[in-house]
Amino acid sequence: MKVVHLSNTPVAGSPGNIVSALNRLTDIRARHVVFNAAAYRTRTFAIDIDWQTQRQQALDAIAEADLVHIHQYFSLDDTFGAGFHKRFGDKKLIRQYHSAPDLWSNGDASLIERIVHEDVPQLVIAQGPERFYPLARVVPNVVPLDDPRYLPHPEARGTPIVTFSPSGRASAWKKRWETKGVPQTLALLRKLEREGLCRLQLIVDTPHDECLRMKQQAAVAIDECVTGNYHLSGLEALAQGKPTLGYLDQRVQSQLRALTGASDLPWVDVRLEEAQAPLRALLENAVLRTEIGAASRRWMETHYAERAMIEHYRRAYLDVFEAPQRFGVSRFTGEADAWRALACPDYSWTARRRLHAGWRDKLRSWLKGQS
Repeated sequence: MKVVHLSNTPVAGSPGNIVSALNRLTDIRARHVVFNAAAYRTRTFAIDIDWQTQRQQALDAIAEADLVHIHQYFSLDDTFGAGFHKRFGDKKLIRQYHSAPDLWSNGDASLIERIVHEDVPQLVIAQGPERFYPLARVVPNVVPLDDPRYLPHPEARGTPIVTFSPSGRASAWKKRWETKGVPQTLALLRKLEREGLCRLQLIVDTPHDECLRMKQQAAVAIDECVTGNYHLSGLEALAQGKPTLGYLDQRVQSQLRALTGASDLPWVDVRLEEAQAPLRALLENAVLRTEIGAASRRWMETHYAERAMIEHYRRAYLDVFEAPQRFGVSRFTGEADAWRALACPDYSWTARRRLHAGWRDKLRSWLKGQS
């Protein structure tokens, strides 16, 4: 079977990892066409076929494919050109989501409805966005564990490095999902840096290859401690054998356990509000860092092996042809199931947001009284 992946952007390297694993570890032949390889400016990722410079190669890959795998929500014709969709003919389609639908809908309920209930087989990563796509099959983000850049490496000498690689600058409390809480996380890390406990390695707008090599030098990694989600960067840090701080809500934990069969999860699981004490303990204790980091790598090798993870995609492709009825069936059993998945975690986040707003107001009042 031949599969062509299409994406508007590099999607943080996720489709590239999938395509690479398919070609190396399965009988599927895959290509990846990216419309805008420079979408993240200097934060670049390895690209298979760049639409802007390799258009004929892209069209040939599409023509030869049996299945078209589309990443994220975007208009094919508006992006690649009028009539582009007609090039597919009667080819099978599958669409994968890596983000919550509000990224594109901006609160438009009718658009969310169209996205979620599109009459195409759907996949969604086993992370925060999963809960928004009840009709989608849950699949993993794939990590090439044996790539030298993903292998453990001794931490740099001297003061321990804490690595943090946000993809934007959004506040923890202004966005629900498209954030890693950068201002709040940096405030904590810079406080510890001023105290001489760590050196901050803030990776922004850096080519992915360089990013991975920089992170190998770190002692501790921050995934994201705000939303309850985890990210591909967190999986990378775990593969590199780093103690990795992140907050995973109950829904995310349940999806990870179902996907991997693991009862335990390797993140140092703390919310941002509670992260200072664990960070201090890790920065002050090299033996603790070493043991937790080694356990992180073992977990990835045991429960997140690339060959096992890519099989989820191979099976999905076969089902598109052999058992299409397995798609389009809701994973939620009723209103209570959806309420636990969506509403309950939002109640918790909203309460945390209000608490932080209250403290800001008190601080402003105190400062005003001192002037």
